[in-house]
Amino acid sequence: MKNKTKITNASIESAGLPKDAKHVIAEYIWNGFDAKATTISIDIANNELGFITSISIRDNGEGIQQETLEYSFGNFLDSLKKNKLKRSSYTRGKKGKGRFSFSLFANRATWQTTIKVDDKLISYRIRIDRDTKEQYDISDIKSSAQNKGTGTTVTLEGIFGLTAATLDSGEFRDFLAQEFGWYLHLNRDWGYRILLNGELLNYDNLIQETDSTTFTLYSIQENSYRFQVNYIRWKQQIGDRYYYYFLNSSKTEVAKLLSSFNNNAIDFHHSVYIDSAFFDHFEQDDIALSSESNLFSEKEQQVIYRKLLAELRDFLDRKQKKYIREQAVTVKLDELQKKNLLPHYNDSDVDIKRKKVLLALIQELYIADPRAFVGIKADLIRTYLGLLDLILQTERKQDILPLFENAIAISDKERETIRKLLEKENIF
Repeated sequence: MKNKTKITNASIESAGLPKDAKHVIAEYIWNGFDAKATTISIDIANNELGFITSISIRDNGEGIQQETLEYSFGNFLDSLKKNKLKRSSYTRGKKGKGRFSFSLFANRATWQTTIKVDDKLISYRIRIDRDTKEQYDISDIKSSAQNKGTGTTVTLEGIFGLTAATLDSGEFRDFLAQEFGWYLHLNRDWGYRILLNGELLNYDNLIQETDSTTFTLYSIQENSYRFQVNYIRWKQQIGDRYYYYFLNSSKTEVAKLLSSFNNNAIDFHHSVYIDSAFFDHFEQDDIALSSESNLFSEKEQQVIYRKLLAELRDFLDRKQKKYIREQAVTVKLDELQKKNLLPHYNDSDVDIKRKKVLLALIQELYIADPRAFVGIKADLIRTYLGLLDLILQTERKQDILPLFENAIAISDKERETIRKLLEKENIF
């Protein structure tokens, strides 16, 4: 049975569909996770000449309910998902583009879906052709084997412009790991996984550092709450922004909140997962996580939540400073020298000492606040460092510390380090 959509083929083509096959496949994977799947299997078939003949993305989710088809397939740039809560990682698609994105490299997409209706499993098929995306064809619903389980398989056929080498590569696996690694880790206790041609997708190679700690916080009534915190620093940018993920005692995410370390230029790619029975009492309708409003209405819970956020910020601040000191600051100092932004020094002992002190000062400044070098033109940085170098050669070098304190937040430890650096005798 053919059904008309409320859009035209031309409007779909001009609506900003993905331009890369990797992102198309990622959208179909997210659709599976949106449907509460725990396993996504991607199978790529190719012929003897190395050309791909079909791509199938299979999930064990809830399937596509027939009564939702008018909204999920009949309306473009619209989706039932738009009306769901947006403060969770469990719903990614919002504009319904994914179902049409196959047209980038395939002539036909077919969804074979199995759903549960009144304790019975039934199956049906949905098909869209590339040249007539303004209509979709639905097959008759029929009973399905009860041991089959619910789920959906979308099969893309008539592949063009893709060879087996495109998707059978380390680059494609790295992309999937980068896009989904944080999500698979978030749901690791539930056994979430992605299989590519039967092989489990591994994201461990993207993890640069891990750590875990436990916070026990007390309310004004002396009630105690325990929080298990798991921290990951990723090798590269991930498929989500940088969040605190709050999980209840069932290891299910109930909310997420942007960390305060999203707007920096030091490649501090991180995720923080917090498990606690404290979040069992969370009600999603009570808050909007786009701000730092309280998760809870009760005063005791508000106090604990504020304490938790303070602990998390302090924990993540220490992690960022550790990363900067051990890695990022070296990159920044090399960049300043390669771009000739430092004052000119000769090979004399005095100049060597001057340069050493200035670099040490820059290092402490960068560790304290890496944003001090973000968004500033090269000429201004060169002038700024030149002035620092001149002050270091005078009797007023101790005035540098108050200047820093007026510009950026400096911890007691950082203040003491800078003070000792400036107090060294016989520097010049």
